[in-house]
Amino acid sequence: MSSYQDSDSLPPRSEAGLAGFSNPGLELGEGECERAGVEDKMEGFHLDRTTGASAGQAESQKRRGLAVRFRGVEVEIQGRQILRDVAGTVLPGELMALMGPSGSGKTTLLSVLTGRIQAKSGQVTLDSQPLTKNLRRMLCYVMQQDIFFPNLTVKDTLMCQAHLRLPDSVTFAEKEKIISVLVEELGIKKCLNTIVGNDFVRGVSGGERKRVNIACELLTDPSVMLLDEPTSGLDSSTSHSLIATLKHYAVKHQKTIISSIHQPSSLIFHMFDKLLLMSDGEVAYYGQASRIVDFFADLGMPCTPHENPADYMLDKVKESPEVRQDIVDYSNKFRVSSVECPLLSKDETNTHLQSMAGELSEVKIAGADGEGAGAELEEVESPQWASSFWMQLRTLTARNFKQQRPQILSLINVIKTLVTAIVPGLIWFQVPREEDQVKARAGMLFHLVLYWFITPIFRTLPSYPAERPIINKERLAGSYRLSAYFLAKVLSELPLAIPQLLVHITISFWLTGLNGAGAYFADMGIIALSTFTSEALGLLISVVFLRMDQTMAFSTALIVLTVLLGGFYIQKLPFWLVWLRYLAIILFSFHATLQLEFTDDASFRCASQSFSPHCAAAHLNNPNETAYIPAQEILDQFIIPLPVWGNILVLVLYMLAFRVATYLVLRFVRIPGK
Repeated sequence: MSSYQDSDSLPPRSEAGLAGFSNPGLELGEGECERAGVEDKMEGFHLDRTTGASAGQAESQKRRGLAVRFRGVEVEIQGRQILRDVAGTVLPGELMALMGPSGSGKTTLLSVLTGRIQAKSGQVTLDSQPLTKNLRRMLCYVMQQDIFFPNLTVKDTLMCQAHLRLPDSVTFAEKEKIISVLVEELGIKKCLNTIVGNDFVRGVSGGERKRVNIACELLTDPSVMLLDEPTSGLDSSTSHSLIATLKHYAVKHQKTIISSIHQPSSLIFHMFDKLLLMSDGEVAYYGQASRIVDFFADLGMPCTPHENPADYMLDKVKESPEVRQDIVDYSNKFRVSSVECPLLSKDETNTHLQSMAGELSEVKIAGADGEGAGAELEEVESPQWASSFWMQLRTLTARNFKQQRPQILSLINVIKTLVTAIVPGLIWFQVPREEDQVKARAGMLFHLVLYWFITPIFRTLPSYPAERPIINKERLAGSYRLSAYFLAKVLSELPLAIPQLLVHITISFWLTGLNGAGAYFADMGIIALSTFTSEALGLLISVVFLRMDQTMAFSTALIVLTVLLGGFYIQKLPFWLVWLRYLAIILFSFHATLQLEFTDDASFRCASQSFSPHCAAAHLNNPNETAYIPAQEILDQFIIPLPVWGNILVLVLYMLAFRVATYLVLRFVRIPGK
C-alpha cells in the first residue's frame, strides 16, 4: 500500500462510507476530528446583529468560527455546467486553499458559499444549519479587486464602514477602539492617515490596500471569511505576509477561512491546513494540504523535492484531458455518501479514529441528517440593516462630499471657472442698453444658461460608472439602503456646485452689466435650479448607459439638439416638430432669464431703423425725442408662452422626474450581481 493510503491506518473506504471525504484518509487526519470539538462549545450561540459589543467586551463576545460544509454542489449557467458534485468541510481555526486553473470554478464556488449564486443542487450549511439570509451575515466575502473611494484616508474608509455596518448602539469611541485593534492586528496602523488611492491617485501600497479591504470585512466580526485570490497582484514577500496574517487570525480567533489562490509559493502553500483542488468544475483533490504530494505519488505522478507542490499539481491538472480525468477519477473513487467527521471532545486523541473507523457506517453523525448530536446554531431574526437610515444618510453624505470635494474644487476647476467667466464677460463687456444690442444681451444670457447646462452634465457623467463597483460591492454586502445612498449622493454634490456657480455668475453679471441686483439674485436662483436639473439628467444618463462611449455619444447628441432648440437660434419650428422644443431643458431657464432681464422698468433705446411698431410711431411723432422699446415687444421676438413661475415649475418637474427615473433604474435594473 502506498504511503498516501498508509498515513491514516484505516480500512478501505469503499465499505466505510466516509461521506465528504473526497480522498482516502484526507478528512480523518491527525487532529482533524479534535478540531471539530469546538462545535461542542457552540451550544446556545445566538446570532444577534442588533446589539453591538463594546470594546471592552469584544474578546468575551467575539463570535466563534462556524463549520462550513458543502455537499453535491452543482451550478449551471446558461446551459453550461460550471460546478459538478463539489463537496468539502472547513472547521473553525482552519485555513483552506481553493485552487485550480483559470476557469475551474473557484470564484463560482465562493459565490455559492456566500449565497450570491443559487446552486442547481446540493447543500451548504453553517454548523449543520442551511445557509439562510440571516446566516449569510455571519460570512464576509473579500473580493479580488480592492475597490475604494480613492480620496478617502484609510481611517475615513474604516470609520465609514463601521458607521454603516455596526449597530447605532455601538458608540463612536467603541468603533474607534474596534478599528484600532484591527489595524494593529493587520499591520496597517502606520497608514491610517494616508489616502487609499487607486491606479490614478497615489495612496497606500497594494498590500496595504488589500489589508484595508480585509479590515472592512472584519469590522462585523464574521465567523467565516471567504477571499477571492487575495494575493493577486502582490509580490511574493507581501503575499507571504498577508497569508501569514490570515493564518494567525484563523488560529487565534478560531475563525473559518476559505481563500482561492493562484500559484502560491511553496512557503505560502504549506501555511494552508486544507486544499480543495478544482479542475473544470470538478474536485481533483480535497483534504489536508500537506498530503497532496502523497496523493500524486499514489497516482504514479511523484513530485520531486525541489518542485513547488502548488505549481506541480496545477501543471498536472492542465497537462492533458486524460491526465486530468485520471486525477478526478482517483479523487472521486472513495467518495460515496455524506457522512461528516463525528464530534470528539478536545481531550480525546487520534487513537479514537482507528476504533471508530470500522463503526462509521453505523454511527449517526451530527449534521449529516440535521439532528444535532453536537451543538445547534440558533438563528435569531435580526434587522435587515445594521444601522439606521439616518446614520446611513449622514455617513454616505459625508463620504461622498469628501470624495468629490478635491475633484470639484481642484485648481484646474477654479481656473476653468474664472476663465469661462472673465473671457465672455469681456466679450460682452457693458453691453449698451439699446435695441440693436438686445440680441447680444440675449446671447450672453443664453451662454450662461448653456454653460451651466453642459458643465454639470459632463461633471456627473463619469460619477456613477466610477462608483458602481464600490456601490455594488456594498449593496451585495447589505451595508445600506439604496434610498440612503441615492439621497446622500444628491445632497452631497449640490453644495459643491454652488461656490463655482456663485463666482461664475457674479463675474459674468457685473462685467456685462445685466439688469440690476434684483435680476442678479433671481438669475442666480434660476440658473442654480437649471444646474441641479442638469446634474439629475447627467446622473440618469450615466446609470442608463454604463459604457462611457455610449454615454458620451448620447450626451453629445442631446447637447447639440438642446442648443438648436434652446430658444436662441430658432424661435419657430414646423408645427409637427413644435413638441421637440419642450424637451430642451435650457429653453425654460433661458426664457425665465429673458423675462427677468427685459422688464417694464428696463430702458432700451430704440434703434434709428427700428422694427418695433412702438419705436416707429415714436420716431414719426417726435423724431428728436429719445424713445424706448417696450419690454413686451422684445420678449415677443422670442415667443415665450409661460410666465417666470411657469418656467421655474417646469424645471422643478424635470428635476424630480429625472431623480425618480434614476432611482427606479438603480432599484429595478442595476441590481448588483446581475
